[in-house]
Amino acid sequence: MDEVDGMSAGDRGGVADLIASIKISKIPIVCICNDRYSQKLKSLVNYCLLLNFRKPTKQQMGKRLMEIARKEGIQAQENAMEELAERVHGDIRMALNHLQYMSLSQSVVKYDDIRLRLNSSSKDEDISPFTAVDKLFGFNGGRLRMDERIDLSMSDPDLVPLIIQENYINYRPSAVGKDDSGVKRMNYLARAAESIADGDIVNVQIRRYRQWQLSQAACLASSIVPAALMHGNREVLEAGERNFNRFGGWLGKYSTTNKNKRLLEDVHSHILASQQANLDREALRLDYLTLLLRQLTGPLKTMPKEEAVQKVVEFMDTYSLSQEDFDTLVELSKFKGHPNPMDGIQPAVKSALTKAYKQGSSSRVVRSADLINIPGMKKTLKKRVAAILEPLDESLPEETGVASAEGDEEELSDAENDDELVPGDSKPKLDLQSDNKKGIQVQLNLKSNGNGSSAKKAPAARSKAPGSAGKAVGGSGGKRKR
Repeated sequence: MDEVDGMSAGDRGGVADLIASIKISKIPIVCICNDRYSQKLKSLVNYCLLLNFRKPTKQQMGKRLMEIARKEGIQAQENAMEELAERVHGDIRMALNHLQYMSLSQSVVKYDDIRLRLNSSSKDEDISPFTAVDKLFGFNGGRLRMDERIDLSMSDPDLVPLIIQENYINYRPSAVGKDDSGVKRMNYLARAAESIADGDIVNVQIRRYRQWQLSQAACLASSIVPAALMHGNREVLEAGERNFNRFGGWLGKYSTTNKNKRLLEDVHSHILASQQANLDREALRLDYLTLLLRQLTGPLKTMPKEEAVQKVVEFMDTYSLSQEDFDTLVELSKFKGHPNPMDGIQPAVKSALTKAYKQGSSSRVVRSADLINIPGMKKTLKKRVAAILEPLDESLPEETGVASAEGDEEELSDAENDDELVPGDSKPKLDLQSDNKKGIQVQLNLKSNGNGSSAKKAPAARSKAPGSAGKAVGGSGGKRKR
């Protein structure tokens, strides 16, 4: 079975059928692939014996080509066969095709003939970004022609500059020579760093303003110039570090940054919905986060368990913070070299806090805050539900719901009366700039088994009958007030 990693959507079920054949077959089945780590082979590799085959070296391939030429009656020079093997990058079929074509027009295949023929028809090589960086930074990188350096840099114009930026400080430039003080090396590092910064500026023009004609300029500044300055021997700067090129760390940092921004956005929307503070996201991160974390973790470390848990839960209720928000605040406060904010809190206290928070989930009033306008944000939050988390006042008479519903008869349409209030639907906008506490408050049974668990709007009262608008429609049995 050749090219098993090339199965596409048209071969659906092919891997499963191949595995079934392997299980019942009494003869070996050889599966050939180019990419051993392809996701399509994730299940197949569990039923196969992995055998890796490397490309033949140019010496091995040259000897084989000399043997074939001798048996075919072709006179060939040994160095010509090695040059042919190197130019075709281990492709034996392409080498045989060239050898047969040249034997039709000349009796002796020489080294110069091979170079002349393959200068214009060499095999395209599909190299990885790491191989390209190794060749650019190699000790012989200074001998590469400019077109070869451009080809290596443009083999992957996204990853090659990132790998160079991650590893250029590990190289000792061969052009420096003897440099006991390290001043020459620092000068080369400064020039390489400045070139990388220039390449980043050009990249912004390419990505943001679609100036693709600057691609070669970006390639020159971000890859070729730093490699030309720093090519040489690679050194280890930290104890325990492996002496090979690392993958670009910028991608991981960028992904982590976006995740933290998304989590901070959730905390920000919940605090705004609680109406306890009116602040932007930057002020929350720089000024308030440390204070909030101190109020959430300090009592758990110093006070008795029951008292500490009660105080922290009340604080979370006040600022509309959920358990996910608690974890977010802890995660955003972790820094390398600093102690974990959760150090010193006993596991029993943590479990008691979780239990106490879940016990109060069914007795909280939840305010919908899906489409609130947050200062500093252009788009509204479409999939955010912020809880005001106030204790439910059981003594509230049912007539209050009747009066409020009757007062809003003219404002609510018939279409609104029939819609269900579920998380994710459009909600009235909440005015966060004033002290008027507007919004829809419903009681949600968060521990229900799924039978009518979503709260529903109560239809506005069309008659003056007592209690006609105070009851909620649906299985939640919650109250609604305007």
